[in-house]
Amino acid sequence: MNPTSPDSRLEDMEVKIAFLENALSQLDEVVRELADDNVRLKREVAELRERMQAAMGAGEAMDPERYQVPPHY
Repeated sequence: MNPTSPDSRLEDMEVKIAFLENALSQLDEVVRELADDNVRLKREVAELRERMQAAMGAGEAMDPERYQVPPHY
């Protein structure tokens, strides 16, 4: 068989497809982990906001500008 025979080309394509399927599977796993982390972090931020509001007092609203560092620092 010469290197450009249909059988050789088919085998090369099968190898490439197998590689791509493996890469896709690994990327899918990473994306799922990142999505889980994102959900977890959103929950943590919401919980921290609630704690901060509770610590500041129920009647006092959070004012983000109040806690910003002045530009000259």
